[in-house]
Amino acid sequence: MWRLLRETGQIIKFNIKNLLLFEVIYRLVTAPIYLRFMDLGIKAILKLNGYSFLTLGNLGKILLNPGTILILLGVSLVGVLILTVEIGGLITAFSGAAYYLKLPWTEILSGGVHKLIDEMRRKNFAILLMALVNYLLVNLYLIYRVFTHVKPLNFMMRTILEEPVSRMLLVVGLVLCVIGFAPVMFVWYGCMVEQKSFRDSCARSRELLKDHVIPSVILMGGGNAAAILLMIITYLVCVLAAALIVVLAVDKKMEFAFLLAACDRIELVLLFLFSSIICMVNFASLTVLYYQYSSRLKREPRWDFDFTGQKVLKKKYALVAGVLMCVVSAVCMFDVAWNGSVITKAVITDIGITAHRGSSKTAPENTMAAIEAAVEELADYAEIDVQESSDGYLVLCHDSSLKRVAGIKRNVSELTFEQLMELDVGSWFSPEFAGERIPTLEEVMAYAKGKINLNIEIKNAGSGSRMPEMVLKLIEEYGMEEQCVVTSTALKYLVRIKELNPDIKTGYIISAAYGRYYEEDSIDFISLRSSFVTERLVTLAHESGKEIHAWTVNSKSEMERVKALGVDNIITDYPVRARELIYGEEATETLLGYLRLILR
Repeated sequence: MWRLLRETGQIIKFNIKNLLLFEVIYRLVTAPIYLRFMDLGIKAILKLNGYSFLTLGNLGKILLNPGTILILLGVSLVGVLILTVEIGGLITAFSGAAYYLKLPWTEILSGGVHKLIDEMRRKNFAILLMALVNYLLVNLYLIYRVFTHVKPLNFMMRTILEEPVSRMLLVVGLVLCVIGFAPVMFVWYGCMVEQKSFRDSCARSRELLKDHVIPSVILMGGGNAAAILLMIITYLVCVLAAALIVVLAVDKKMEFAFLLAACDRIELVLLFLFSSIICMVNFASLTVLYYQYSSRLKREPRWDFDFTGQKVLKKKYALVAGVLMCVVSAVCMFDVAWNGSVITKAVITDIGITAHRGSSKTAPENTMAAIEAAVEELADYAEIDVQESSDGYLVLCHDSSLKRVAGIKRNVSELTFEQLMELDVGSWFSPEFAGERIPTLEEVMAYAKGKINLNIEIKNAGSGSRMPEMVLKLIEEYGMEEQCVVTSTALKYLVRIKELNPDIKTGYIISAAYGRYYEEDSIDFISLRSSFVTERLVTLAHESGKEIHAWTVNSKSEMERVKALGVDNIITDYPVRARELIYGEEATETLLGYLRLILR
C-alpha cells in the first residue's frame, strides 16, 4: 500500500509543471464559459415555468416540467463533455509519465480532445455517464460545500442532514454507489488506452480488480481524504491570514463583516482549485493501479503517444481555436463581474442585504456619500428613491418635500435640475457632509455598475408620470438589467415596465399584508414592512415564485426573526450589523477577539 502511495506521488511530480499548466488553463478557459451557459439555462428554465426566482416552494414544479428536464439534460451534457476532455487529458499525461514521457500541456489537451472524439466515434456514449458519476463521487465533499452557498439547495441540505434517518439513507446510498462503481473504475483505460468498447472495458476492469477491490478503494479514498484535509488546512491558514490583515488594516466596526465576506470568497476559490487537485490525485492513483495490475509495462508494447499522423486539428487551427476560447472566456468573466448574472444574484446568495436609502446611518440618505458607504459596508443592494425634477431629470430624494433634507418648503417636482443642484442636503445630517448635493439616477448608476446592485424605488407621481419609462431606459443604456430591481407603491408603474421589458425584476411595495398580490404576474417580489412578514406569507410567495423583501429591519431580534422565516432580502439602515448576524459564525468572531488581544 505504501508503495502504491509513493508511486502515486512520483507520477504526479514527474510532470507536475505541465499538469498544472493544463489544469489551470483548461479550467480557467472552460469554467467561465460553462457558468455563462448555466446562467442562460437557468434563465430559460425560469422563463419556461413563468417564474422570476428559484425558491424551495416552486422547485418541485419546475423540476417536473418536461421542458426543464430537457434544458437540464442539455446543460449537463455540455458539462460532461468538458469533464471527459479533462479526464482524457489526465489519462494522457499520467500514461505518458508511466513511460517516462514528459508531455507538454498542449499535447495533454490534444490527447483529451482526441480521446473524447475517439470514444464518440466508437459509440462509447456510456463513458459520458461514467464521467458524471466519477466527478460526483470524487468531489462529494466539495459539492456539498458548494451547495451550502446555493439556494434553495442549502436549505434542503440543512433539512436533510438534521434528520438521522436522512443521514443514514445518504450514507447507505453513498456506500452502494461506491460498491457499484468500484469494480469498473478502470473503464477509462479500457476505452481510452486499450481502445475497447465500453462493455469490454467494464469486463476488463473487473478482471484487473479481481481480489484488489478493497486495497484499490482504500488507496483512492486515502488520496482524496488527504487532498480534502490539505484543503481544510489551507482554508484555515488563509482565514487566519485574512483575519490578521483585517485586524491590522480595517476599521474595527467593519472587521467582522469584512472577514465573513473574505471567508466566503476564500472557500469558493479553494473549492475551485482543489477540485482540480483531487481530480489529478484520483487519476494518478488509478493510473498507478492500472499499470500495476495489468503489468502492461512488462508484457505489452508501450502505448503510442505520437498524434502527429492523426491530429484532431492542425496546429494553426488549434491555435486559432485556443485564442478564440480564451477571448470568449475572458468576455464571460468580464460580463459576469460587470453586468451580473442569475447565478451570482439569485442562486449563490442566501439572504440579500440592502442598504436603506444608501447607508443612511453612515451618510445623508440618497446621496453619493450614502451609496459609497453602502459599497464600503459590503451591502448587496443600495435602495434609492427616485423622483423627477420640473424639467425632466431623475434625481434621488425620498420625501416629496425638501424641508427635511434641504431646509426649504418646496417640492422636488417644483424645481429644475439646476435649482436642485444648488441645495445642500448633507448639513442636516452632519457638518462633515456639508455641501453634499442631490445626485441624479444616472450618476448613481455610473458609479454603482460592477460595484453594487440597486433597488430603485420610483415614487408615485400619478399615472401621467414618465418615470417608469425613463428609469427603464437608463437601466438598458447602462446594461444593468441583472444589477437593478425596480420597486414602487404604484403597481401600474411596474406593469408598464414589465410590458416594455419582461426581464427587469420588479417589486411591489406594500405596507400591510392582505390580498393575494403575490399572484400578480407583473411583480417578481413583495417588499413589505417586516412586522407583517409571517411564515405562511413567505411560503405562499415562494410557491408562486416570488421573493419576500422585508423593511426596515434594524434590531438584532427582528433580523433573527425574519431570517428564521426565510425572507430573501433584508432592507436595513445597518448593513454591517445584518451581515454579521445573518452570516456570522461564533468561531470567526472568537478568532478576531484573540487576534485583537495578541496585537494590542
